[in-house]
Amino acid sequence: MAANSGRLALLKFAYPVEAAGGKRRIGAVVFLMAIGLLLTACASFRPGADDAEVVDVPVDGPAALANVNAYRSSRGLHALSLDPRLNEVSREMAHLIARHDSLDVRAHSASGLARRLDGSGYENYAGAENLGAGYRDFDAALAGWKGSKDHDKNLLNPYVTRVGFARTRRSDGKWRNFWVMILSRPKEDGPPDVD
Repeated sequence: MAANSGRLALLKFAYPVEAAGGKRRIGAVVFLMAIGLLLTACASFRPGADDAEVVDVPVDGPAALANVNAYRSSRGLHALSLDPRLNEVSREMAHLIARHDSLDVRAHSASGLARRLDGSGYENYAGAENLGAGYRDFDAALAGWKGSKDHDKNLLNPYVTRVGFARTRRSDGKWRNFWVMILSRPKEDGPPDVD
């Protein structure tokens, strides 16, 4: 696999469904969503996927932070700080996706990130998460995130102040290398200026 090839995933947000079509249309939408979730769950089930050896791979946090901050600075944004608490939440997610050999896990959603941050005692005003699979090093993962419109939005989020990184490797499977970057604004940094 080339150094810059891999797979990306980011938080997905749900939007309200218009009720203009009446109860029948809403029922059909709910039914189709339920079928889609069921099919996703079935497709992600692979016997033995959780049996692979998964290990932490050290991330040079200061170097990764310098690269992210250089990119943000080039776009006129403030620098972020490395947060060990976000590194740990990132590490837990990296293990989850590596065990499943997939970025498509239920925990990777806006509510999933909020639950994971809350569960770790990390009170915050804003949060975003980028996942990557298959990238051999941080520079390749960062290039993938920059090249994806929605991942790039997370990198350039003006409301976040902190970041954490993690990488895991699994012994077999399709992707082997898994990256997680969580960006957030903890309560102690004060509310964001949303003017």
